[in-house]
Amino acid sequence: MDWYLTLAFVLIGCGVVLLLAEFFLPTGGILVVVGLGLMIAAVAVILLYGSTTEAVAAVIATCVGLPIAGSLLFYGWRRLSRQVSLDSETVQATVANTPEAAELEQLKGRYGKTVSPMRPAGSVEIDGRRVDALTEGMMLDPGVWVKCVAVRAGSVIVRQVEPPAVLSDMNLDELD
Repeated sequence: MDWYLTLAFVLIGCGVVLLLAEFFLPTGGILVVVGLGLMIAAVAVILLYGSTTEAVAAVIATCVGLPIAGSLLFYGWRRLSRQVSLDSETVQATVANTPEAAELEQLKGRYGKTVSPMRPAGSVEIDGRRVDALTEGMMLDPGVWVKCVAVRAGSVIVRQVEPPAVLSDMNLDELD
């Protein structure tokens, strides 16, 4: 094998590796441009130093092979990403159908107090039941009134509120 063919194969191999690397290291197309440049350089080397037959074979292989390889990669990538997204939907549907999730759904709209510091995760007590919860991003101290605003993927989401009107009017000292 002549030296220019070896160089051309090495350049094509590096170009293919860079094209594949773009799938795993998204660089905004930089690796694609460099990979295609290496492949063009490989064809140019064959055109400069090779015979006419080798040059025609390289041009045809590049013009036919690259689109076919690209479409196969695109099809495989799309199929893989669809499989991954279906798996995540299945997991979310499974979590939503558990008995624990059904119990947590009943807490929506209910009031409670924080038992531990919420940073933003912590514990709250709602209806005498201690529950792990998340705030909507804010930090809360213990003893703060909260309302359950949502239950997502088995997590209770709470928001700080003013004490409910019915409880704030009560004087607990008079009950003794």
